[in-house]
Formats: sequence, C-alpha cells, structure tokens
Amino acid sequence: MGNCVGRSTQDTTHTRNGMGGWFKSKKSTSPGWNGIVQQPKPWKAEPPFGPLTETELKRMREEFWDTRTEGRQEMWQALKAAAETTEDTLRNEIVKAAGLTPANREGTLESCYDELGNYYEVPVYCLRDPDNLVRLEEEDNSEKTTN
Repeated sequence: MGNCVGRSTQDTTHTRNGMGGWFKSKKSTSPGWNGIVQQPKPWKAEPPFGPLTETELKRMREEFWDTRTEGRQEMWQALKAAAETTEDTLRNEIVKAAGLTPANREGTLESCYDELGNYYEVPVYCLRDPDNLVRLEEEDNSEKTTN
C-alpha cells in the first residue's frame, strides 16, 4: 500500500492551555537565529539628528521608552532592560525569560515578537550608540568655545 508521510515534531512545542489541556504551537524562533541576541550593526546619526550629543541621545531614548502604548507593557520593560545592559549574558537571559524572539536573521532587538505574536520595533538609537556620538566632555568643550 502506501508509504506513511510524517512530519518531525522538533519544530513544535507542547504547551498547556488554561483549560488543563495541551496544544501544539510552532517554536517562536526566527529562521537562522542562534538564540543569542546580537548588537545592531554600527551606525552614524545623520541629519536631521546627527551628530547627536549624549544628552540628545538620552532624551530621544527616554522619549521612545516613555511613549510605548502598543503591545504588552512588560515586554517593553524587558526590551528596555535588555537594551540598556552592557552584559551579553544578562541581555540573553532577559530576552529568554520574557519569551521574546528577534524577528530578523541578525538576531538583534530591532524587531521582535513575544510569545503571543505581538510585534515590537525598537529603533537602533535605543540599542547602540552611533559611531559619531559627541561625548559629554566634547559637548562641554563646544559650549565653552561658543560662549
């Protein structure tokens, strides 16, 4: 008779639903993502923004994080914590604990999904300083020379 056609179960997870039952769902990993969150590629702030000073960059970041209304608040908090840490291991653990998955092959936090399928976008300026950032001491020196 015929051959059986099967499908590997390695690409599914079994999750308990609220009614005490179990259901299958696709693993929420981006194709090509190795499970390690990567830093975005180096970038330069271009006009009208750049070059940015540390003060301007801090203000832009605060404004972004304070105005997030879509998605789940706890996911935004996890993304912010992951973006602000300088330790790779801690960043990975935060993302893993929150159930976030990068939506891009690079594995950066610029675009992510949570376990419910909500989509989150984080601008690169929240994840990495631009290469042409004007440091605080440079900012202070330029103010002194213009006064």
